[in-house]
Parts: sequence; C-alpha cells; structure tokens
Amino acid sequence: MARPSKRIRAVGRQQLDRRLEEVRRITPILQRPANGWVSALRSALGMSQEDLAKRIGVSRQAVSQLEQRELDGSITLNALRQAAEALGGQLAYILVPDRPIAKTLGERAYRIARQMVTSVRHSMRLEDQETDSDLEQRARELAKELLASPHRLWSHPDAP
Repeated sequence: MARPSKRIRAVGRQQLDRRLEEVRRITPILQRPANGWVSALRSALGMSQEDLAKRIGVSRQAVSQLEQRELDGSITLNALRQAAEALGGQLAYILVPDRPIAKTLGERAYRIARQMVTSVRHSMRLEDQETDSDLEQRARELAKELLASPHRLWSHPDAP
C-alpha cells in the first residue's frame, strides 16, 4: 500500500489538531475522580462490588482489585472496557498532547535547525569563513525544510 502524500499527511495532522483542541478544552473536567471512574460510576448507580462482579463474571475481590488497579495505574484497557460495559457505558480512550501537533513539530524543527546552523557557523568561524547571513533567518528556512519530512525530526542525533 502506498504511503499518503505529504499534503494528505499535513491535512490529516491539521484535522487531528482541530479535534484535539476541542478535547484539550474539556480535559480538566475529565480528570479521574479520587476513587476512580469504576468506583464512582458503580457507586452513583447504587451498585455494590458484588453486583458488578456478577455482571462482569468475576469475584467481588476481583472487582476490588480492578478498582485498585485503576487507582494505581496498572489496569488494562480491556479490564476498563469490561467494567464500562457492565456499568452500562463504554470506554473512551484518548491521548491528549499538551499543545498542537503543528507547534510541537515547528519547535522541534527550529531547535534542530538552530543546532545545525550554529554548528556550521562555528566551523566556518574556525576557518575564518563566517558568513554575514542572519543566523535566525537561516535557522527558520532550514526548519521549514525539515518540516517537509517530520519523521526525520525524531531520529535526528543532534536534538533530544
């Protein structure tokens, strides 16, 4: 299967960025309750651990462990999905970047470009061949070129 063109991938990133911007706005209200989502929803429904255990087909102790694993972060997505369905709901799973994808890529491309330009400038200075061109302008131009192939940004040896 052929890889999508750079333009199609860029449009896909823009669409994902728009969707994620909406999610970032509501993320604060989606924070897990202190006792966990499973326990909070089960309690709100007036359901005991024993009742939930029967609906899932496990022991009450297994439900207690499931709720504890949710709190300590060791629960599996499959276990959460089973609990959600037994509670009459569904599991919603999403990774939410802190800032837009385009901004993350732009900052990384600029950081790599800046390092590359600075390295070349240093070498030229050692050979008394330093150019008069503006370091910042050269870094911005190189960053644009790097953004044309964002997959290269993550394997670049000069930037963390």
